[in-house]
Amino acid sequence: MKKKRFSLSDFEISDFKLIGIHSQQEPHKLAYLINSVLGTSFKRMVSNLELSVNGKQVGFPIFDYFNEEWDTKSYLICNKVSLEQASVVANNLFETEDLVTSEFLLKDYKRVDYLLKIDDELDIFNPQLIVEKIVKTHQISMAYTIDSSAIKHPEHLILD
Repeated sequence: MKKKRFSLSDFEISDFKLIGIHSQQEPHKLAYLINSVLGTSFKRMVSNLELSVNGKQVGFPIFDYFNEEWDTKSYLICNKVSLEQASVVANNLFETEDLVTSEFLLKDYKRVDYLLKIDDELDIFNPQLIVEKIVKTHQISMAYTIDSSAIKHPEHLILD
C-alpha cells in the first residue's frame, strides 16, 4: 500500500472539527452505519494512514467523503489498531505464542475507537448536530466533539 507523507506547513488546528466515536463495529460496518444516518458516502481509501508508532509502521484504516455542496472533505479514521506478534515462550525456543497489542493514532484518547474529522475552513459545521444524529444508532455507544486545540499530536491528522 502507498504511504502518506505529512508536513506541518499551512496547517491550522482550527481548520477542522473532530468527533470521537465509541463503537465495537468493524470499520466498514461503522462507515456503512454513518453513511445511512448522515446521508454521506464514506469510502475506504486505497492506502491506510501510515505512522511510525513505537518504532513500528502501523496502518490505520481510513475512509473519506467529499461533500460537493459544501466543498468539504471528511474522514473516518480508526484510532485503535490491534497488532499480532509472535513471541517465544519462556524456556522453549520452538514454542511461540501470539501476543496482541494495540496502537493508537491519538494516544490521549485511548478509549475512542474512531475519529470523524471534518475539514471546516469556513467554520460552517456544527459538530454537535452530527453527534446527535449518530448516537441514535444502537451500534454506537458514545460520540462527542473533541477540542482540536487539546490534541497533543495534531500532525497525525494531516491527511491531504
